[in-house]
Amino acid sequence: MSILLCNDDGVQSDGLHSLRDGLIAAGHRVLTVAPSHPRSGSSRGATFRNPVLIEQVGGDMTNPVYACDGTPTDCVRVAMLSDLANDAELVLSGINEGANLGDDSTYSSTMGSALEGALLGLPAIAASQQSVDGLFRLVDATGYDWSLGVRATVNVVEQVLTSGMPARTAINLNAPGRPAVDVRAEVTRLGRRNWARNSLQIETHGNSRGYFTFGVTHDGDAPYVAEEGTDFDALRRGHIALSAVSVNWNNPGAVVELEKWLGQAADSLTEAVRPDAP
Repeated sequence: MSILLCNDDGVQSDGLHSLRDGLIAAGHRVLTVAPSHPRSGSSRGATFRNPVLIEQVGGDMTNPVYACDGTPTDCVRVAMLSDLANDAELVLSGINEGANLGDDSTYSSTMGSALEGALLGLPAIAASQQSVDGLFRLVDATGYDWSLGVRATVNVVEQVLTSGMPARTAINLNAPGRPAVDVRAEVTRLGRRNWARNSLQIETHGNSRGYFTFGVTHDGDAPYVAEEGTDFDALRRGHIALSAVSVNWNNPGAVVELEKWLGQAADSLTEAVRPDAP
């Protein structure tokens, strides 16, 4: 099966190549088209007025790796609207360096490029890995263990390729940085951050005029609403979160349909990620 793989952390990202290696080891052909440098936080931003350059920077004829100087969305558009990805059956974005949960996923160009795949007619998955400290920062800054994220993502990919999924929808998969002993997959809804108005403080350095970092350099969790059944809650307890996202604007039931599909997929995924699973 041929998979179009992209990301937003750039073509040199360890998460991207760990997932690529896992897919190839599972017998899939992988076309990788990723940004030439990190492009996190650009959501579905696309390039329209400037040329978008692309060049092969690695891989081989079967599993080539291309660098694109555009956005993550551009990577998907270039591949799918040209002849690069003629035989692609699924768009996969990740594995992102850091979780993409709840409200944060609207900023995410990991999610944005997956949604572009869904809009262009293919099944789509966004995959993200929380950092090993298990914190809920706005932007993670510590190390990653890709093994659970790769195993989970490859399993969901194979389920989608086998049984399909509702049109114009995407799966948002997040793997915990501190997995529970009995780690399992849960179908979740997108959670919420809990930002307070007027809470942002101006930071200064020397005689500078002041600047804002939006909390991304602070230690500890960024605020979020603690609710059962959300993606935040699943990762807090050490489990994999599977959330349904839809761009099927004319069918409000598309999310419900995908959640039913995910319920079945979660059972199989839970078996696949058991510590004693082959």
